[in-house]
Amino acid sequence: MKKLLFLFALMLMSITTYATPQEVEYIYIDGVKWILEQKLITADTSLHNSLRASLPEDHIIRSSNWEGYKAYWSIQQERLCLDSVRYYKGTEVCLPSDILLRVFSKHIDGNRIVATWLNEDIRVGSGKVIHGGSYEAYGSTYENEKIISIDHGKVTGIQTYHNYIVEGFSFEGFNREDVMNLREMFPLPLEQYPKLEGVDKIIFNITQARINSTGHMVECEVKVVQPEGAEYLAKEMEKALKAYHPWRVLFINGECSDKGIARWTFPYFLDNKE
Repeated sequence: MKKLLFLFALMLMSITTYATPQEVEYIYIDGVKWILEQKLITADTSLHNSLRASLPEDHIIRSSNWEGYKAYWSIQQERLCLDSVRYYKGTEVCLPSDILLRVFSKHIDGNRIVATWLNEDIRVGSGKVIHGGSYEAYGSTYENEKIISIDHGKVTGIQTYHNYIVEGFSFEGFNREDVMNLREMFPLPLEQYPKLEGVDKIIFNITQARINSTGHMVECEVKVVQPEGAEYLAKEMEKALKAYHPWRVLFINGECSDKGIARWTFPYFLDNKE
């Protein structure tokens, strides 16, 4: 019965959607290869559709690359340039330059294609993954990242960051052992609430949690999802969460991040027996 309750509780936690990681694109900066954290051609729907229509009919669409192509970029003389586009046909094949020049005819500057359709910040990364996803997959955060400001293809600024993690508890990667240890981690004065007699578990929902740079929770909102009528336990859990230390801290692009903590739903069993 306890195992069934455990499985049910896990269903109530925040759910991660598992899908095939999408292939990344690459950019060369001062001769060094970086991973692009977004697809740049898709920012212009017309260009994207025109490029896809220009791919050979026998090119292969893979679940890791629904666009059907992969672009390679570089920064040259403060301009964001498209160097090549490749598609898959058993192996990567370069799209002929005459087709590329035709598709991007409005964006040619001399002998190069400049991303003049782009007017936003782009993020690039290198080194090991410190959070999310997997290496060379979108959604990952890397230990080295740059935020590059683009104004109609011109590079107007580059900010460089070294990201890192300070280990501590996080609800991400929550497992059975963690669930069974919550009473020890976040002790509640349950003896003060005789109404809980016969209750197997409490399900809490935490939102707007904020962790400071030292790994302390300084803000949070807690609600009781189950059982009904036990809202009085929300304040008790808020105190316990703020008293716990250390929480995991991510330092990403110059800011302290509380990913994996800020919003979560978790079970709190009142009996640790199997």
